[in-house]
Amino acid sequence: MKKILFAVICLLLVSSSCALAENTKISLTDLNEKIKQAQPGDTIFISSGIYKDINIELRGFGTKTNPVVIKASKPGEVIITGISSLKIAGEWLVVNGLYFKDGTPPSGSSVIEFRLSSEAANNCRVTNCVIDSFNPASRDIAFSYVLMFGRHNRFDHNSLLNKLNIGVTLIVMLNQERDQQNFHSIDHNYFGPRPVFGSNGAETIRVGTATQALKSSNTVIEYNYFDRCNGEVEVVSIKSADNIIRYNSFYECQGVLALRHGDRNIANNNFFDGNGVKNTGGVRIVNAGHKVFDNVFYRLKGGRFFAALAVMNAVPNSLPNRYCLVENVDIKGNSFVNCNHIEFGVGNDEERTLEPSDVRFFNNSIINNEISYPFEEKASVKGFIFKDNFVKMAAGSKLPSGFIYNAGPDMAKLLSNEAAKREQCGQSWTLSPSSQVSKSNSIIKIKAGQDNILKALSRAKPGDTIELGETGDYPVSSDIFIDFPVTIKAADNLNARPVVRYNGSKQGNIVTIRDRGELIVKGLAFYGMGEPGKSVPGSGISTQAGMIKPYYLEVDNCEFFDYPEGSTIPVRGLKNTFSEKIIIKNSLFRAISADAINFAGEKDDTGKYNVEELIIENCSFNRILGLGINVYRGGSDESTAGPEVNISNCTFEDVCNKERGSVVKLIGAQVLNISGCNFSNSGRGGVSIRLDEATFEKVKIRNCNFWNSGRILTMTNKVVEGEMSNIRPEYEDAAKFDYRSVKSNQLYIKKIGVR
Repeated sequence: MKKILFAVICLLLVSSSCALAENTKISLTDLNEKIKQAQPGDTIFISSGIYKDINIELRGFGTKTNPVVIKASKPGEVIITGISSLKIAGEWLVVNGLYFKDGTPPSGSSVIEFRLSSEAANNCRVTNCVIDSFNPASRDIAFSYVLMFGRHNRFDHNSLLNKLNIGVTLIVMLNQERDQQNFHSIDHNYFGPRPVFGSNGAETIRVGTATQALKSSNTVIEYNYFDRCNGEVEVVSIKSADNIIRYNSFYECQGVLALRHGDRNIANNNFFDGNGVKNTGGVRIVNAGHKVFDNVFYRLKGGRFFAALAVMNAVPNSLPNRYCLVENVDIKGNSFVNCNHIEFGVGNDEERTLEPSDVRFFNNSIINNEISYPFEEKASVKGFIFKDNFVKMAAGSKLPSGFIYNAGPDMAKLLSNEAAKREQCGQSWTLSPSSQVSKSNSIIKIKAGQDNILKALSRAKPGDTIELGETGDYPVSSDIFIDFPVTIKAADNLNARPVVRYNGSKQGNIVTIRDRGELIVKGLAFYGMGEPGKSVPGSGISTQAGMIKPYYLEVDNCEFFDYPEGSTIPVRGLKNTFSEKIIIKNSLFRAISADAINFAGEKDDTGKYNVEELIIENCSFNRILGLGINVYRGGSDESTAGPEVNISNCTFEDVCNKERGSVVKLIGAQVLNISGCNFSNSGRGGVSIRLDEATFEKVKIRNCNFWNSGRILTMTNKVVEGEMSNIRPEYEDAAKFDYRSVKSNQLYIKKIGVR
């Protein structure tokens, strides 16, 4: 009897010990050691807390029925910050509920990797996690949020938010044979908004590279929600073979699902809703053997590479990393509703001359009362077979063979499709965290005097207005640093602009915009001369070098004058800084030795640029030694839609007359409109307008005047629309820098020059 009792006690002790091992609660700092003891079926709970500067390295071995699970005790409360990362390897390991927030991974690493040292993970899972704002100090430092290695891994129900630096958000790596034919699942994730980056290399998902184009990945991407993923043209970039992309939702994404390299990929039952936003797109097709069916394309406004459907022309005898022939492709049962562009033979140029072949376009529906033809032929469509396609278009439209008029599919049914819904995707413990900053909208009134602007700014809150209440000097002894939304303006009804100038002991800018900066300036004069014994400002309004977040700038009714240094630019954007929109209007630039407006900080000729949309209207430029306006985007990369530059009703009087100079130099703008501008006594030693446009770029010059000024230098000779004028200007009062044309002058009648 004693022996039996002893045996029972021992069994209970062992059972108790096993239960403890299987459900252990520890600090995250102890996890690297604890995982070494884990057995199949164990669950290790992580205590809530904030863990900083921690590199989690997990090698675990569970089984299919008994995985090793690492789980937050309370999902969302295990917060990982600082210089931190997670790397996993082994078999049947599950990580659940971690929250990576406001940090950055170690140099040369990513936030989460399915690999530890040289060992990959297989049959492992990361679920219910968040990576939010894991960014470096500068946008040009490249890394990804997630790298998937190995085979049969799953990444699901996670949220990836606020990635701002260069680098793909999530990459399926195919570098080694162990990573190919991987059958990974990427499902039910929420990919939060990613702003336009202004360069290649900002995809949200990429599967493989051009080097692995002929390799099979067998990755399944399904039931994910892509919310305003605008980094570049390829939201999802497929660069391998035999992948499936299905039941995903793309909302207001300024880009496409690109079947870029590799064959036999399938894209079905995805829902693309552009909501009427520019550059929103659907699917772009390159290579062979693809099937694109049962997708809904709704309210998409992008064209060319950003089109609702873009079937590419190819390069004859193309290398895998260029454009291979589109052939043996099925495009069936898709619905296109109020989409601006369905384009075939996209990219047709002197290099891409090979037209698509054996493309079967069957049973598709096209509904759009604003178009008169179902698709755009950028090259011959003799390689297409059209059959049983239904259209509902503008009355009187002539249809090609294979298209018939029909009421089209039931809209309610289309919009209630089975693609992913927002509430089904991402982590379950919270929806996407709000990044909105509350604004106070208070007005802080100040008088002229030393550093009064700086003092007001120190107590201002996001959304406030600093109002300069009187004329006179407002000197600042250091930069006016802008790192939140703020307006700095003159009070109404002043008889002159308040003068803002720099008198610091070491060089700075009058205004420096930093991360999170949103600045509106109205009615101010920025004086560029230095004070005796003090430093000359580096710029009037500039960015801080190496920013991570996009900024916003609006300049209205301002004056920039007396900038004596050849490097002192009134308004500029530095390398590795980016703005989605800049507006400069009703302003005067005069007596400047450098460029007046310069957004040409990127010189690497890789397609990078400083501003997505630049609007300059109703501005005057006088006695400028440098360029009046300088915008640069070099190289031939086609991954972006910008910059877009609009210059209207500006007057350039005595601007950049040096040998080989340019009044405005606009290199690589993909959308450019110059209209109603007056060039007078400018560009005499060179040109008034210097362009370097590609054939596909939308560049137009309309209704401009060139009096005693240089010519237009263009690559294509197709940019001038209508007649240009050669009229001698007469101004209201040039001595007082009023360059409005007198009403009797033909420039006034033709609406040319400042108004």
